[in-house]
Amino acid sequence: VLMYFSIGEWVSFQHTLGFILVKNVKERKCLVQFGLSSEVDMKWIPVELLSSREEVRLLEEDIGELQNLAIELEDAEWYKELEGRVMK
Repeated sequence: VLMYFSIGEWVSFQHTLGFILVKNVKERKCLVQFGLSSEVDMKWIPVELLSSREEVRLLEEDIGELQNLAIELEDAEWYKELEGRVMK
């Protein structure tokens, strides 16, 4: 499996949705955040165990939370991508 996941991409791990915060190409794993707001959990997961979740439907307030995170991470590209999801 190649490192085809992108930062900010939604993934599934053991039937739990999360999104990629950081990629470690050398060690072939990603730091994935599960949950938003108060119930946040972050884990390093080997890429072989992750499934893509490109078609995840987000609530508008979830997108707002993710945009706040994008600002904290100074990820303008991800912020714009999230903004595009709000407009749809």
